[in-house]
Amino acid sequence: MAKEFRPALACVAGIVLLAGCASSALPPVDPSKMADISDGSCKTFAVKAVPITASAAATPGPLALANRSAPSDVDAEAGADGEAEADAELAQPLAQLPPFSLLASSGQMQSTGWQPWRVNRNKTPTRYSLTELDQHTVLHAQADASASGLYVPLTEREARTLRWRWKTRDVIRVADNAVSHREDAPLRIFVAFDGDRSSLPLRDQLMYEMARITTGREMPYATLMYIWGGRRPEGSILNNPHTDRVRMIVVDSGTRHTNEWRCHERDLRADYRKAFGSDPGKILAVGLMTDTDNTKSRAESWYGDIAID
Repeated sequence: MAKEFRPALACVAGIVLLAGCASSALPPVDPSKMADISDGSCKTFAVKAVPITASAAATPGPLALANRSAPSDVDAEAGADGEAEADAELAQPLAQLPPFSLLASSGQMQSTGWQPWRVNRNKTPTRYSLTELDQHTVLHAQADASASGLYVPLTEREARTLRWRWKTRDVIRVADNAVSHREDAPLRIFVAFDGDRSSLPLRDQLMYEMARITTGREMPYATLMYIWGGRRPEGSILNNPHTDRVRMIVVDSGTRHTNEWRCHERDLRADYRKAFGSDPGKILAVGLMTDTDNTKSRAESWYGDIAID
């Protein structure tokens, strides 16, 4: 069991890099490869949201990144974007996600329970801070040709429901999250799962073993990611260009809803089945990332509370 989590986002982070021309037409969408979508409206979201008590926002003890994945040959060609760098020394799992709305809007993320992770030391990190917006404390993300994220290792639990709200000022129009060199997004939320690694194809088992030997840590078995895409239609399920152990679901896309809050509630078990074709294992961690390093662009976005049942 991977109690210490060093995001397979290492691989996921390698997915997030775009830099190409937006003129080529996208292939037709196969309806069988689409996830269920909602209207993203926030009108009824507050009623459905899981109640969060003040005790949930209590400052936890020191946490940190724990798992570090070794870059594959594909990652090396992409500039080692598959490798995440540890920023601290010890990661302890929490019972629930610290809500941003109950944290002090001091502009700093230290001691909030949300841990930083870097794509690699050569990447400029995205700036994250707590701020007041629309009468709530939210997480402010500012990316300028940069890539990094935040995550929370969790005590293992069954996959049920994930709820969140987010908002962006910028959409990366040239982004195509199915293409490694154009894989950026103004907003991402990911969920890491445990599972039986012995059931994986040999290539994946070798990658996991290399990561364990190199770092002394284990990668998550699978990672499900929700993104705000640039061009792909909402509901699209995309493979990470660097590893098929990461699947992305486009829940918002394009510029139609920029500068407005979008609210989402996802059935993790149903989404995992649709993306991976099997039942999910226990949840290990939840994280987020705003990145623009592949497209060398800028994005300003905001994350509201993220809740998991």
